[in-house]
Amino acid sequence: MLERIDEGYKRLQEFTGELAHEMRTPVATLLGRTQVTLSHTRTVADLREVLEGNVEELERLSRLISDMLFIARADHNENPLEREPVELDRDARQVAEYLSLIAEERGLTVDITGAATVMGDRLLVQRAITNLMSNAIRHARANSKVSVLIAIENGSTTLAVINEGDTIAPTHLERIFDRFYRIDSARARLDGGAGLGLAIVRSIMTAHGGRVSVQSLTDGRTTFTLSFPSGFTPPLKSSRSHISKS
Repeated sequence: MLERIDEGYKRLQEFTGELAHEMRTPVATLLGRTQVTLSHTRTVADLREVLEGNVEELERLSRLISDMLFIARADHNENPLEREPVELDRDARQVAEYLSLIAEERGLTVDITGAATVMGDRLLVQRAITNLMSNAIRHARANSKVSVLIAIENGSTTLAVINEGDTIAPTHLERIFDRFYRIDSARARLDGGAGLGLAIVRSIMTAHGGRVSVQSLTDGRTTFTLSFPSGFTPPLKSSRSHISKS
């Protein structure tokens, strides 16, 4: 019991420290920008510009808080799952369609192969797929292909998202699912990321009794895999679709 209490205390310390560190920058930005604006007389146009910038920072802060609350609840099994049959191929196609404009801007093709159905919370599964696919698109080499492979192997169902880009070093692979961990901090901040996307994926898969793993080869081929436990008999079907660059 004492070990569990000690572990819980350490996790609470980590949580508060990480959250304070991440909130410090947007709060300081909002405070500094507002103080400078109030120090001189401003035109309506100037005030509007400042307020628009503040709204962006507040939205980023709101997302950060929501994501941290989600992970904290997941750590304590407080995110109830609404399980239903989830067709992974259909959800993957929906996510690919949603991200198609971003993919087209970089000349990417998204290819989806295979089909399977799992029992899970549809919204959470979609969020996990979205996080992985958006990551793959963002870090893929321009004019390359992002592949989504769905398969049933050894009693478990897997969904793998594969892209071609920079190889992820082994030292990063060990921590890539940690909260607030960024391989390229400067680039992540420019993209508006807080380093929580993959941590959320891990929490979602843990809640489903599954796991997420990553492999990055020296040729730049990186694969993130969602592995769902057995327990639902999938339909015998197969499909293949892709969204090509315009």
